[in-house]
Amino acid sequence: MSTLRMTRRHLLRAGFVAGATLSAGTVLPRPLRAQQPKRGGILRVRGYDPPHFDPHQTLNFKTNNTLSFVYNKLVRHRVGAGVAPGTFAIEPDLAERWEEPDDTTVVFHLRHGVRWQNRPPVNGRELTADDVKFTYDRFLTEKGNPLRFMLDPVDYGNRVAALWLDR
Repeated sequence: MSTLRMTRRHLLRAGFVAGATLSAGTVLPRPLRAQQPKRGGILRVRGYDPPHFDPHQTLNFKTNNTLSFVYNKLVRHRVGAGVAPGTFAIEPDLAERWEEPDDTTVVFHLRHGVRWQNRPPVNGRELTADDVKFTYDRFLTEKGNPLRFMLDPVDYGNRVAALWLDR
């Protein structure tokens, strides 16, 4: 009769195999059921609370990073797996396209169908050139805006409404 000798290594291996087998049911991914989308709610950003949500009042990474999830811009940097690191390609966002008829003029063509949230005072109305102009003017006139220097040299005069909207 042969004796079965169990070494410590065999015992650990058997324990590992048994544990893996028993836990396989909880480790394997289960199919998810589609849920009805829920509007509203709270955006939670793990690890920090932004000091506020006014992008014209701060040069704070935490605020700007959080706002990037909820605010649109005329144009944005392209992102995704197909974008090579460090390229910073620009793509349309609120503007469906833009033209540069000369070295000092940019004409933005706003996307149709972009709507504000359905709450006062905007009540779900469509975005207009006046909305873009309001934001631009606020950016330049808001006291304490640390990024004002970026748009200060732009000469927009009375041409802004015509430049921002061409429908």
